[in-house]
This record gives sequence, C-alpha cells and structure tokens, in this order.
Amino acid sequence: MISFRYHLVSIVAVFLALALGIVVGTTALNGPITKDLRNQKNDAEKQRDALATQVKQLTGQVDDAGQFASTYGAQLVANALADKNVLEVVLPGATNDMQDGVAQQVSAAGGTITGRVTITSAYLDPSGGAGINSLATGPAHPPGLTFTETNNADVLGGELLAYVLLGKGQQTDLTQVMGGFAALHMVSTNGQDITPATNVVVLGHGAIPSKDYAGTAELSLVTALAEAGGHVVVAGDGASASKGGLVSLVRKSKTTRQEVSSVDNANTAFGQVSAVLALAGATKGLVGHYGTDQSADALYPAPAK
Repeated sequence: MISFRYHLVSIVAVFLALALGIVVGTTALNGPITKDLRNQKNDAEKQRDALATQVKQLTGQVDDAGQFASTYGAQLVANALADKNVLEVVLPGATNDMQDGVAQQVSAAGGTITGRVTITSAYLDPSGGAGINSLATGPAHPPGLTFTETNNADVLGGELLAYVLLGKGQQTDLTQVMGGFAALHMVSTNGQDITPATNVVVLGHGAIPSKDYAGTAELSLVTALAEAGGHVVVAGDGASASKGGLVSLVRKSKTTRQEVSSVDNANTAFGQVSAVLALAGATKGLVGHYGTDQSADALYPAPAK
C-alpha cells in the first residue's frame, strides 16, 4: 500500500521540478529578452530625439514665418484693399493684439477700418433670446428688412446686425439697432462711430463645446453677413479650428464654407497678413480657407496682384 508519506514526497518532488524548470527557463531566456528590451528602449530614444529635432525645426520655421510677416507684411498686402472700407466684428476672447494686428494690415493694404463692433457674451447666451426677438419685432426693426420666418434669436439677431452693418437701410436704422443691442449689453463699439461696410473681418477665438448655443449664434451672424452681400473673412486662432470653434463651424458648413473665407492662425503676424489677403480675394469673389490646421486649403492666400 502506498503511504501518505509517499504522496507527500511525490508532490514535493513535482514542485521542486517545476521550480527548477522556471529557474532554468528564466536563465535561458533572460539574455534574449533583456537584449530585446534594451533594443526597444534604444529605438524609442532615437525616435524621441528625432521628433524633438523635428519640433525644433518646425518651431524655427514658424518663428521665421512670423518674423517675415512682421517685416514684409506691408509689402505683401500693399494696395490689396485700396480705398476700401472694412469693419471688424470682434467675438468674445479675440485679443487686442489680434484686433490691432489685422487693423494694421488693413491700413497697410490701403483700406480703412470704419468701425469695430464687439459682440459680448450676453449676445451668445440663450437667455438673451427674448430680448433679441423683442428688438427684431419692435420699433428698432428696419422697415426694409424682411426676416427669415423663424423665432430663433440667433438667426434674427444675425440678420438684424448684418442689415445695418453692411449699410442697408437708413442711418437711423443703424443708430436704432446698435442702440438697442447696446441697451441689452450685447454689443459694444467703444464709443466709436460706425460707418457701414460690405467688407468684414470677424475675429473669433478658442474652441466651443459641441452644439453649444454660442457657436450656433456666432455661425448665424457670419452666415447672415455673407447672405446679405458681405465679403466676409472669419479669422481665429488655432483652437477656433477645433471642436466647435467658429473657424471649424464655418469649414464644416457646406453652405458657409462656400461663401466665407477663414484663417486659423490670425493670432500671429503671418495669419493677420493672410486674413487681409483673404479679404482682398473675397472682394473679387474668391473664397478659401487658410492656416495650419488640416482643414485648411492652403497655408496662405496668393498675394494680391
């Protein structure tokens, strides 16, 4: 009869054999595995160094492009907007540097900024819809303006602003409409008088959450300006070309993409030159999308001839 001690010794022998096999196997494989891991580590370090070099080179190219635009931008845009009036429509977040940079290039191109209209966050808040609807249907409603049949405040507000900013109607219409929006704290002109113009640069900034009302309202304003006969360029920063940003919305809209030009690096001197060249093209019926985002057609517009 096989005793319990025999079973115990057999089990211990099996575990000893397994342990010995693990030790032998680990020893045999340790060399190749370690060598392979070391090779992978070396390859990863080489890729990291190569990417770091590439980033440094690209950064240098961007800096060079900015320096080139700052130095020669005025020559590139010279006479591109000769004797043309231009409006700046500034959306929340657009920096003073962007506003002043575009204005400087417009001036270098022979154009004149005849007004800077700042849209406030209150205009982009859905809670202000009732105020916009009342303004659109009240005494400030220009007699010659026929609205789209809708109750959507973003559409009505866009059409109302587009009508007066592009110079349709009478001077009293401009005064009443802008005064009405100012009373709602939705529009500011910084005390400047506005002379309507059909050439408009809309300055946007940053990403907007998907399907957010603010993005809808911004796009509706841009669309209204274009459909009312404006030559429109939307100029924003890189973030505005991502997610729900205005440049992204313009480029994704089948209709607006064909009517409105866009620039996604207008926070740089290079992009500000591009915005003015794009506006010059828009006055001739040319529409394009420029910048560094993958959704752009080209890095920059062709210089004006």
